[in-house]
Amino acid sequence: MLKPKNYILILVLVLFGSYVFLESTAKEPLDWSESYWKNHSKPFGAEIFHQIFTEHIEQSEETDQSVYEVLTEEYKIGNYLFFNGSLGFGEYDIKELLCWIENGNTVLMSAEYFPKTILDTLNLKKQKFVFDDQFSYQPNVVFDTTTQKDVYNFKRNLNVQYFTNTDTLNHKVLGYSKVINDDSTTTKYLPNFIKASFGRGELYLHLFPKAFTNYFLVNSNNANYTEQVLSRLNYDESLIVDEYYKAQRVVQQPQLLQYLVANKHLRWAYYLLLLLAVIYIFFEGKRKQKPIKVVQAYENKTYAFTQTIAEMYYRKKDHKSIATKQIEHFYDFIRTQYNISTANLNDEFVAQLASKSGKTQQDIKSILKYIKSIESQKSISKEQLLKLEKQLSNLKN
Repeated sequence: MLKPKNYILILVLVLFGSYVFLESTAKEPLDWSESYWKNHSKPFGAEIFHQIFTEHIEQSEETDQSVYEVLTEEYKIGNYLFFNGSLGFGEYDIKELLCWIENGNTVLMSAEYFPKTILDTLNLKKQKFVFDDQFSYQPNVVFDTTTQKDVYNFKRNLNVQYFTNTDTLNHKVLGYSKVINDDSTTTKYLPNFIKASFGRGELYLHLFPKAFTNYFLVNSNNANYTEQVLSRLNYDESLIVDEYYKAQRVVQQPQLLQYLVANKHLRWAYYLLLLLAVIYIFFEGKRKQKPIKVVQAYENKTYAFTQTIAEMYYRKKDHKSIATKQIEHFYDFIRTQYNISTANLNDEFVAQLASKSGKTQQDIKSILKYIKSIESQKSISKEQLLKLEKQLSNLKN
């Protein structure tokens, strides 16, 4: 019959196993976080863009380095493409990038938030369009405000960023976000794609980076919009595609444990394995062996042996031998208890023993005198033996 603790163990395993099964078979919720990373297949990753565009452009090159590192290690001529929710350039990155554009190269930045230094350099301002109850939360993107053709839908609520102070002399508007009120009576075109000449080069600023994401490109018609944005680049020259300034950039390959945790099924299998290990340690980890027999300590029978020998002498009425043993034991007691030599039983011995035992010298001399009397006789009576035992006991106590 199972022990109570085994029933508890079985119940825990059944409950946890059921939980693991339900969790591992449950449909994982869609991850709408923005990463713009080439290896992410979630809606706002860039796996499709990487497969369709980057892999089919022979002169394209993806980089995991900062702008400053890319442009200072080896001078390059051509195009530089950035897309992310925001571009976190450093001070030296911006200086190097603007200098590179000024020398006749092309840069396309697609982001909702640009470094303030770049906007100030181009004398640009932008803001977020504030939706109210009258306007749709699902805007469209277009290149031309005069035609209703080539309107690209983005059926997902999002913030619409747009430029507010474009200068026709220095900036050229190339595209718009189109917002329409609910009854389709009012339409607004908000500039979201401009070209700015800078030195001998060109800088393109685009406020709709989601055009490069899986969610947008999964619609084949929308891919035409992304292609037209990229058509501003010069494909006769090399193209550098940034992978450094990404929201969820993975710097290194995941380790084994990271890989296990990243996969839902492997993760729950790993958790179950850990639980089983803990249960095994708790219930079965104790050392198992046969009970050790308790060995009783040997009994000290010295006293019984002594008593037996004494009775033997007593029955033979050999009182002198018993007295001799008592005297030897008495001398041994003095040597071990008081650390006094018994080689010479002189006045010095008497003084030392009296000092340490608390007896008077007269008492000690009396006992020693009686001991000599016993030792000088060939045999003694029972009464003499008892008197000797009494005097020795008095000295010890």
